[in-house]
Amino acid sequence: MIITVTPNPALDLTYAVPSVALGESHRVSSVTERAGGKGLNVASVLTTMGRPAVAVAPVGEPDLDLFRHELDARRVAHRLVSSPCPTRRSVAVVEAGGRATLFNEVGVPESRRVWERLCDEITALAPEASVLTVSGSFPPGTDPDLARRLTLLAHDAGLRVVLDVSGVHLTRALAAGPDLVKPNRLEAAVSLSSLGRADVPSVPEAARALVAAGAGAAVVSDGTDGLVLVHGDVALRARLPRPLSGNPTGAGDALTAALADDLHETGDLPAGRDAWAAALRRGVAWSAAAVLQPVAGAVDPADVDRLFPTVEIEEIHL
Repeated sequence: MIITVTPNPALDLTYAVPSVALGESHRVSSVTERAGGKGLNVASVLTTMGRPAVAVAPVGEPDLDLFRHELDARRVAHRLVSSPCPTRRSVAVVEAGGRATLFNEVGVPESRRVWERLCDEITALAPEASVLTVSGSFPPGTDPDLARRLTLLAHDAGLRVVLDVSGVHLTRALAAGPDLVKPNRLEAAVSLSSLGRADVPSVPEAARALVAAGAGAAVVSDGTDGLVLVHGDVALRARLPRPLSGNPTGAGDALTAALADDLHETGDLPAGRDAWAAALRRGVAWSAAAVLQPVAGAVDPADVDRLFPTVEIEEIHL
């Protein structure tokens, strides 16, 4: 089983419009409302792909019933921690051509008691689990050591850890040796700057620097240019031959789901170029399949099967 943690969940609203014109009124052709946040999206993708997952997240009391009902409808197993803080809203305005404009509330600081209860849920689930993922932002004022604490908690319970976090939360957690980190290019640059690196590294350089700072492996996503993996002496780029048109907001979460599933299946990071190539092909296929869906947290297994053999793998010389 894979435990997915969402420190800062959101009620996701997706508006479909023909196009966006600043300063103008827009007629919304459809509205989708979902329990959202990156870790919930990860759990949703895993569930769709037939993998065992449980989503853990703090949710404001007024939204608990909505979140439970919506996750139950998607058959996503969950352990929601009741919080006195309101749940933030996230609005994605998606144009007909696939361009998405996001408006994300930052969230409200959670109490120490809420984080303690979240840790208790992880501890209770750990005996049946193999991997913990922590994904997304943290509410303002969150202890910058929380991701590090969750990593240590998981490792003490024998779980592998995949982190899709950034900034000080990522840099503090690197000292705990997470098995795999998965920031995007911008998040990696921001995180490395907090480690004292003033330049803007290339994607391969950023991945290598994250490994040097403590991660077992680093996968840095780079939009339509695919992703870069660094692990030991293996450095690879994986991408589709041509970018897909669609909604990219859930692509990174589908990638996290695929990488966590690989750890769940094998019990360890891939060893060697060929094993990593297979894992990255699946990661890109899951990620690309998410782009074809109108909302985050969704994939079509048929799209995954169709896209998998098209993924290109290139060796990088660092």
